[in-house]
Amino acid sequence: MASPIVDAHLDLASNVLGGRDYRLEIDEIRSAEHRTSEECTVSLPELRRAHVAIAFATIMVMPERWDATGVPIYQAPPSIDARAQIAVYESWQRDGLARIIRSRADLDVHLGLWARDDVLGLVLLMEGADPIDQPADLPEWWRAGIRIIGPAWSMTRYAGGTDRPGGLTSAGRDLVAQMAEIGIAMDLSHMADAAFGESLDVGTHAVLASHSNARSLVPTDRQLSDEMIVAIGSRGGVIGLNLYNEFIHPRWHHEGERPAVGLDDLRPHAEHIAGLIGWERVGIGSDLDGGLGLEETPVEIGTVADIEKICTIIPEAACVGVLGNNWIEWLRRVLPA
Repeated sequence: MASPIVDAHLDLASNVLGGRDYRLEIDEIRSAEHRTSEECTVSLPELRRAHVAIAFATIMVMPERWDATGVPIYQAPPSIDARAQIAVYESWQRDGLARIIRSRADLDVHLGLWARDDVLGLVLLMEGADPIDQPADLPEWWRAGIRIIGPAWSMTRYAGGTDRPGGLTSAGRDLVAQMAEIGIAMDLSHMADAAFGESLDVGTHAVLASHSNARSLVPTDRQLSDEMIVAIGSRGGVIGLNLYNEFIHPRWHHEGERPAVGLDDLRPHAEHIAGLIGWERVGIGSDLDGGLGLEETPVEIGTVADIEKICTIIPEAACVGVLGNNWIEWLRRVLPA
């Protein structure tokens, strides 16, 4: 039996609402979309082929724009889009294509069944907390299945984020405190430096960085500083290696210079993070199809089924953990009974 793979960051439902049908084979999706960029690398059949047992499946609502002060502006209340994305995952569960994991009991049942049927398990992760109208609404989102929240993407009503520095707002402090009380884990990817530190000061139930690499190698605020890495590891968190070339190679840019990037370029990130907090705190958070596509991932990654090739850049003894078991052990610690 193949060891379970866990991918801690896949933007699936938002792409479905954008018109992508992940029930199809990848070749069918690519043929239907006729894209010259952001070419698909993920599908439900391909995830099964890849032996991905669990994905942290995001609920992610993009703003239409930001105003002059950096406040996000949405076409419609983001809670509407977020609920529609949850409905996508629920429809997959009804159709036997996925199982939503809400508890340790669900996790154990799923892993037992997965060993026989390869059906994907989903842990729901809200990326950017703007769909939560107010912190008092958190119990409603918990009941809907959300078990992880990243308060920021760029700036949100709750926190500073990527490219838009700032700390927690007053509502953000309330949100973080209530997340800890309810038992919702905090995804620190995308958090601005000030918001990162203030969140830890307020207190958390559990932490992770679902899809981030090392700032010492790619010096932007989207990546984790050494101090951030140590803070996550010391709290029992896991960091998911991101497969976006721009987050792997310091000279690769979405528009402009694009040197060839391979998994060997990801190796220094993995080794740096593991050197600070240990291989048991390293996992995968590929971000495949998350606003990027085939041409923006390492040359060895043609589809998500190639994700196991990450084992070529990490010590053999750490491979099973990095591919999935480190995330599974983290889930056992942080999910409710």
